[in-house]
Amino acid sequence: MFELILILWQILIVVQNCLGLGTAYRLTKNGGDNGVALWGWLLVMGLASIIPGLGIYLWVKYRDA
Repeated sequence: MFELILILWQILIVVQNCLGLGTAYRLTKNGGDNGVALWGWLLVMGLASIIPGLGIYLWVKYRDA
């Protein structure tokens, strides 16, 4: 049972990380449009993808940004 939870969590992390790439790009385009800002947002979105549901929430929140 515990192994199943870990597998599902890893899958969710990968999905949220992929969504975080687009979110980081959109947030970079709205703010400082440079490489440093993009790396910063990628770091933030990568850390947010570890928490189940947070990456999806941020993607929905900034989808129209």
